[in-house]
Amino acid sequence: MSQYNNKTILKALFFAPILIQLLLAILFIFINHEFNLQSLLTVGGISLLIYMVYCVLTVPIAYVFSMWLARKNWLNFFTIVMGSVLMWLIVTIIGYLVFIGSLPTSILEWVSTWYFYVIAVLVGCCYWSGLKLFSRPIQAKQ
Repeated sequence: MSQYNNKTILKALFFAPILIQLLLAILFIFINHEFNLQSLLTVGGISLLIYMVYCVLTVPIAYVFSMWLARKNWLNFFTIVMGSVLMWLIVTIIGYLVFIGSLPTSILEWVSTWYFYVIAVLVGCCYWSGLKLFSRPIQAKQ
């Protein structure tokens, strides 16, 4: 028997990056002091594009690994955070190759940035909390 069902895992995967994307979009708007409608729509459109790329690149791979781990009852906080860091590493490598055309000169410089881990761990925490939230039985009101 699986630890979590398919719907719970998919819901949690789709909702996991929303918090970090909202925080980054709001932070970007406030740091740049851009409060006009065009800037808000641009930041919203770019955030939506990033979310779509996440759904296409990350969700299928994370879903397969999550289903495998759930069947073995190994889908816990530690494996989720480690998987999140691994997926963030893969997406960052693809981003470097697509947008820059090569990897950075020093891998240590690239992986030692603190925000790399903050984003990965926050998304992992959101995924884990989503699993816990969506797997709870819904109690009917009386």
